[in-house]
Amino acid sequence: MRHLNDDPLPDGVYDAPQAAIVRYAQKSTRLQPIDDKTYGDLAVHFSTQQIMDICLTVGMSNLVNRFHATFQTDIDESTLAAVEAGDAIAGVCAIPIPKPPR
Repeated sequence: MRHLNDDPLPDGVYDAPQAAIVRYAQKSTRLQPIDDKTYGDLAVHFSTQQIMDICLTVGMSNLVNRFHATFQTDIDESTLAAVEAGDAIAGVCAIPIPKPPR
């Protein structure tokens, strides 16, 4: 998680298929065009059906995240504790946890 926002991605963190997915997700999330190179990098490792699944997964995650960001959905204490515990194990997450409004 720590390197999801890195551009370029650091060497040795992701294998080639993972890096192709992360680069696709970065572009899709930032509403950048998916160019031939980005698609080609996916196509080297994944079938068309798998690329469709990746696209759907990234798109649905963005939809859910934007919904929660818009309505500032409360995070229950057990979920927040689990996320914070994971952050403590893995290090600081690159994606900040929103603070509830006061």
